[in-house]
Amino acid sequence: MNRLMASQLADADAAGLRRVMVGIVLGGLIYGFCFGVWRSPLQGLYSAVKMPLLFFSVVLASAVINTLIARVAGCSLRLGQVLVCMLTAFAVMAAVAGSLAPVVGLFVMCAPVPRSEPAVAAQAYRALLLLHVGVLALAGIIGNRRALRLLETMVGEKRRARRVGLVWLLTAGFVGCQLSWLFSPFLCKPTQEPHLLPREYFQENFYERVWHTLRALNNQSLEERSG
Repeated sequence: MNRLMASQLADADAAGLRRVMVGIVLGGLIYGFCFGVWRSPLQGLYSAVKMPLLFFSVVLASAVINTLIARVAGCSLRLGQVLVCMLTAFAVMAAVAGSLAPVVGLFVMCAPVPRSEPAVAAQAYRALLLLHVGVLALAGIIGNRRALRLLETMVGEKRRARRVGLVWLLTAGFVGCQLSWLFSPFLCKPTQEPHLLPREYFQENFYERVWHTLRALNNQSLEERSG
């Protein structure tokens, strides 16, 4: 059955593509709302809109480079086949995340509300953020494993397909970190009002923020040692 589905998707069947894209939209909407609703229902709606847009943006931003990577590796894949493979990964990811949304929703309902004491609300924010990151990471692993099977069917050689799939994963991770930064926040901080796209996220990129954070931590550590 998996081989039959892979063969159908490899041919970039229009009906199959529609089903995959609908899966991304529905799963992204469901989990996106679950992601943001802790802050407020409005933030939940914002996140529900942004989650599938983030998935599609990662696919569009990395599809061309992934096609070139496949060609360099000796895989004669067309851009349409690469798109299908990547969309399949995100469709499975969205489906898994969407199916886990009711369970995650219970944790959200049981968590302290944003209007709690600042320390309690901040702790709840960090815990829920880690929970959401963990769920999406798990869903991403499952989605990429399914896409790897499809890629192996397309390429016809497991070792080469796995090498290409690993580079694709690194590319998607690099692009996805930056795009998720631009689409932030999904889980709004309890000290902030619900918002769609804050301006400060466009003043620097994800990797600049990581670098500045690491430098600040290093300077703090040096000050503590010298003190």
